[in-house]
Amino acid sequence: MTDGRAAVANTGSTPQSVQIVEDLTTSLADRIAAGEFPLGTWMRQAKVAQDYGVSRTPASLALSRLEAIGVLERVPNRGFRVRYPSPREILEVFEVRAALEGHAAYLAASRITEAQLQQLREQVAGLRRVVEMLRDGGDPEAVSAPWQQSHNAFHQTIFEAADNSQLHEAANALYRKLPRKVSWLALRGDPRSLTQHADELERITMAVETRDGAKARKLTIAHIEAARELIVTHLPIPD
Repeated sequence: MTDGRAAVANTGSTPQSVQIVEDLTTSLADRIAAGEFPLGTWMRQAKVAQDYGVSRTPASLALSRLEAIGVLERVPNRGFRVRYPSPREILEVFEVRAALEGHAAYLAASRITEAQLQQLREQVAGLRRVVEMLRDGGDPEAVSAPWQQSHNAFHQTIFEAADNSQLHEAANALYRKLPRKVSWLALRGDPRSLTQHADELERITMAVETRDGAKARKLTIAHIEAARELIVTHLPIPD
């Protein structure tokens, strides 16, 4: 067992069993939010139990909990899979994300450290390297991971620089509703769209660097609204 899975162990007592289910639910939700399990991925009870070293009962309960909060859906006679959000859900999530991330960028402009600014620059550079790999004939699926890593790290750094734990916690809850990898699915490895995405993050970085909080917020909101429209238009439809 590794990462969040290491915290899950089957001990058998009732209080501990409850904690096992809670830890398992949280770990799976975080991994889905990070894009480890893409939309439409089947979540097999036996596989979850095996991966976490627990019996099938807590695995089943955790999957049911994730269904209850809208992360998974149960398909009759087939089991659970990572749920595709509806267009309305996407719109609602992005409305709230724009407010939260816009404010995070506003706060970051006055609180960010030089080390954090350097991290933002490095993540934008990482995004541009992915674009170059694609233009050189790289496989879109192969470069998905480095794109996601740089993209996620950029937003993580903005929230860290904002230095408001409640704001960050609220944003993480939203990511569980709409996994981060959704934006990559919508961009579909198109170098032009990816370049525009990187350009938008670079402009946000420059606004934060010049301590222009109002501009950083405005650019962040515009970036999220653009991503929302792209996702609503191009998100794949499940079978």
